Amino acid sequence: MQLYFATFALAAISAFVLSLLVRWGARRLGVMDSPDDFRKIHGESVPLLGGVAIFGAFFFSLLVGWWWALSGPWQAYAKATDFSPVLYGATLILLLGVLDDAAGIRPILKLLVEAGVAVGMWCLGYRISGVNNPFGPAIELAWLGLPVTVFWFLGCMNAINLIDGLDGLAAGVVLFASGTLFMTSLLFGNFAGALLAVVLAGATLGFLILNFPPASVFLGDSGSLLLGFLVACVGLLSSQKSYTVVALLIPVIALGLPIMDTTLAILRRWSKALPVSASDRQHIHHKLLEMGLGHRNAVLAMYGGCLILAAAALLMTAASSLEAAVLLGGVGLITFLAVRILARHELGLMRRSLESYVHRRRRRLRSRTAGYTASTRMRHASSVAALWQAFGQAAQGMDLDDAELVLGGLEGPDGAEAERHRWSHPGRAQAADDDVLWSATYPLSAGGRRVGRLRVSKATNGEPLGPEVPETLELLGKALAINLSRVQGDAATAASPPPDAGS
Repeated sequence: MQLYFATFALAAISAFVLSLLVRWGARRLGVMDSPDDFRKIHGESVPLLGGVAIFGAFFFSLLVGWWWALSGPWQAYAKATDFSPVLYGATLILLLGVLDDAAGIRPILKLLVEAGVAVGMWCLGYRISGVNNPFGPAIELAWLGLPVTVFWFLGCMNAINLIDGLDGLAAGVVLFASGTLFMTSLLFGNFAGALLAVVLAGATLGFLILNFPPASVFLGDSGSLLLGFLVACVGLLSSQKSYTVVALLIPVIALGLPIMDTTLAILRRWSKALPVSASDRQHIHHKLLEMGLGHRNAVLAMYGGCLILAAAALLMTAASSLEAAVLLGGVGLITFLAVRILARHELGLMRRSLESYVHRRRRRLRSRTAGYTASTRMRHASSVAALWQAFGQAAQGMDLDDAELVLGGLEGPDGAEAERHRWSHPGRAQAADDDVLWSATYPLSAGGRRVGRLRVSKATNGEPLGPEVPETLELLGKALAINLSRVQGDAATAASPPPDAGS
């Protein structure tokens, strides 16, 4: 334990000193985070680039701890441990975050770089290749191991990045998560996971001294992405020597708050048809502020949630299968209650989105069924009235308001109006002047000859018109034109005088 305590203290002191230097340097370089009275609610501009301090402290302390381990009782473990993949990946993530803090990077480019680093980590051995099965042999993921590993890294990095909305929040979450992973690594006898976790906890604590509200230096993307990446690495290492499927859930439970916040953010933005990278003030910490908690109290409340999840994760490591199932059920119940209290907005959006989807699907099926049925009936119609009756039934199925069929041109040859047929939705009042109407006119032609035109309208009340209405009207317009030409031709043939018998 002496090794772990020493490296923890070294990481904390190094991070604190480097944070002071980074704060000074960021001010000199002008890399500051200014308030915008929307998401950034701090009172004045604060230096960024906190990730640089954490990076320096983390790897300096890790190398010292590893060198110390080579000359002590952990020599065999230290020789078998290779931390270089973590160094390579963390360096790339840090550079990505620094560029984003200093100049800004498009979200899609950031995501591609993050995914590339995750693929590289998989190639270097930091991967999820299987799931241990307590009831039989391990379940190998085979080719699925790559996308699962990439998803794990992307999820951890962006979860910490999204939750970094209050002073000290992201760093505190990582501190509790890394402390939990350190304890579980000790229980599983995992030297590499324990050393990586304790150094991460120390570096995060040293930075948190200056980042706790009111913060004098911020993580920035350089810090939040780096912390997420390191937590992902520690989570993979800490579960490598576990022999129960429960151990794979430990990093997930330890990161329960940022994972829940990220999931709700994705669902919220999906429900609003917004990109995932869109900013809002609906994160959990924003809702705690809206409930009347002050800045510091909101952070402390989030810390309390992290402590509860950390305690549950630690208890699961020493629990039997039945006890672990009960604990997991308790965590699930707490999560359900938290979602019910804090995610009313997201749940309402999801419910409305599902109801809208079901409504649109039913409307689409009803519209297309009505159009197909009407076009079939038109083939057997023997008069214009029968054709128009079939169209009226389809128009009611499509929920149209009005329709008009004009045969021939706009006027007859003698100046009188051409033959017109009108339809209105039964039982529906005429549209008011302030109603939002959608209308369209379809020319009806068959065999190169103009047979009339069809005009339709529908009150939308500002709702988007689905593609099924224009598509079905195109079908019905063609069916009307063809069958009008047929019916009119039959009528002309019947009305013509018989040929002279003597000719």
